[in-house]
Amino acid sequence: MRRSVSPGKLAIVVLTSFYGLLPASGQAAEADPSTTVAERSQQESEDLDDLIGGFEDEDEDLGDDLLGGFEDDLGDRAVDADETETASWMAALPFGDVLEERVDVSGSLSMGAEYSYLDHSVPHGDDPTDSTHWGGLTRLDLDGFLQLDVDLPHDWRARGEVLGWYDFAYHINGRGGYGNAVLDVYEWQVDTGEAYVSGPVHQNVSLTVGRKVVNWGRSDTFRVVDVVNPLDNKEPGLVDIEDLRRPLTMLKLDATKGPWSGQFLLIPEFRYDRNPPRGSDFFPDVPPPQAALFTSPISGRSDFAEVPAIAAKADARFSGWDLSLYGGYVDESGRVLDRRGPPSPTGYRREANRIGMLGAAGNVTRGAWLAKIEMAWLSDLRVLRVRPADPVPLPFTVDNDRIDTMIGIEYYGRDDLTIAVEVVNRHLIQERGSDERQVVNRSRFESSIRITRPFFRERMNVTALAIGFGERLQNGGLFRFSTDWELTDAWKMEGGILIFIGGPDEGIGAFDSNDRLYAELKYSF
Repeated sequence: MRRSVSPGKLAIVVLTSFYGLLPASGQAAEADPSTTVAERSQQESEDLDDLIGGFEDEDEDLGDDLLGGFEDDLGDRAVDADETETASWMAALPFGDVLEERVDVSGSLSMGAEYSYLDHSVPHGDDPTDSTHWGGLTRLDLDGFLQLDVDLPHDWRARGEVLGWYDFAYHINGRGGYGNAVLDVYEWQVDTGEAYVSGPVHQNVSLTVGRKVVNWGRSDTFRVVDVVNPLDNKEPGLVDIEDLRRPLTMLKLDATKGPWSGQFLLIPEFRYDRNPPRGSDFFPDVPPPQAALFTSPISGRSDFAEVPAIAAKADARFSGWDLSLYGGYVDESGRVLDRRGPPSPTGYRREANRIGMLGAAGNVTRGAWLAKIEMAWLSDLRVLRVRPADPVPLPFTVDNDRIDTMIGIEYYGRDDLTIAVEVVNRHLIQERGSDERQVVNRSRFESSIRITRPFFRERMNVTALAIGFGERLQNGGLFRFSTDWELTDAWKMEGGILIFIGGPDEGIGAFDSNDRLYAELKYSF
């Protein structure tokens, strides 16, 4: 049974959690807007020097006497040990001296867990008359990531990445309780990350060929002009968008001259969002016959059969402000619904849809403040409509244009406190008949606030993120409070809580029973 949570409750939860991230009362004095962040940081450093002045001189000789002779020796030993360890296994390989000089291997191993503290069930992925229980331990996985960098002649370099995981929770809970599609997506997977070669072809021009991720736009939370790479949406809200992009095979040309730069992309590969399958607790809970619209299997295959997509951008960066212009003719990142034949629940299919995009983005900085904006005109988006007067009001599809706008502001305060607020509006430009009704709202609002602050000499970072949908948050939202701690240079621990705010049984508002705790221990090498 779904919980109904008002926007007021969301505000109380967010404000209570954000309070602990703000500086102490003795440090909460508002910064002088006439000074820059660098000037205030320098002043704070000088104040600290005055505070501790005298102690350093008194203890300097004592410290040198106690530690003299050890620091250099220990530092040299640590460096020598790392070099010896690297050389010991590379030297044993054929062409070991070349490998040691030109090859760098890095990666990580991590163990993660999630605990859903609200028991709930959803229809089984293979048998709608049965149900799948989601509660308790929902994830206990071992993740691996390996990255290989190779320095090539003439300043070229190559990179290859491979990643994978195995989730023991499905074996612990009993694999028979989950549908095959759920097991295919969540239980285990091996995939390639970025894989490319890159290098200069002219004094100010570089070329990249292979699978790559490009990051367009200014927003940290929403996508406006960022239309190139698809996303991994298996667990909405758990990971920031910067870690969700799936690489695409492309030819990327970059050119720079003074404050100006340009980028051109030719993309022959078509990949799509990896979405939750039927039977997942993140699959839309809708009654038949509408459920038939979402039963298409998830396709993770690549497709090189169509005409390549193209995209380009131009950047201008100056003191205190910058501007970017974007254009593209690319596929929507998710397969869209199309109806073929007479109206019936089985007359639909999911297919690719090519869209056009023209956009712009910019930043302006003043002291501790940064203002940012993004705008995009998207053409030929596939939109669902229905005719309520039909005996069976099943959706049909039309192509429409849409204007997306993002306005944001960021504040960089004392103690490296960062506060960022973003608001997005997505407005459909369309004409419809008097007997037609849209399945989605013509104008939709999305908003977010993110507060981040480091502690313990920046070894621990605490982040509070709240996202709301609707101009009055009436369509639900989520709240995530997380912290990551660098135990050593190689070991890192992360944990947090993810809370979904209830709304209509559509989109993120339908997941208000999916609250969870999560933790991860990661070793990097």
